[in-house]
Amino acid sequence: MPSQPTPHDNWTEHIATWRSSKLTRIEYCRQHDLKLHAFIYRIKRQHTLTKPLTLIPVKVRATPASGDLVLRGPNGWSLAMAGGVSPVWLAQLLAGLS
Repeated sequence: MPSQPTPHDNWTEHIATWRSSKLTRIEYCRQHDLKLHAFIYRIKRQHTLTKPLTLIPVKVRATPASGDLVLRGPNGWSLAMAGGVSPVWLAQLLAGLS
């Protein structure tokens, strides 16, 4: 016999309903028997998962004689590393910074 859905099963629906209501998060959670910390976590998680990806322009210049790799951001920051850095690690680092 399938189990009955609980109020906690459909977070997306809860978040949409809360956003269209005039209730605070605390009031909404009380009325729907939700834990506030779990509700806040789901709101943040939904925002992170639905955040659109952004393409940024990249200028490729000749590699310096030292063989180092230097990434420079538009706001003046830079990150220097050895030229032989793992492309997989670099991709993970860039994804973490976005």
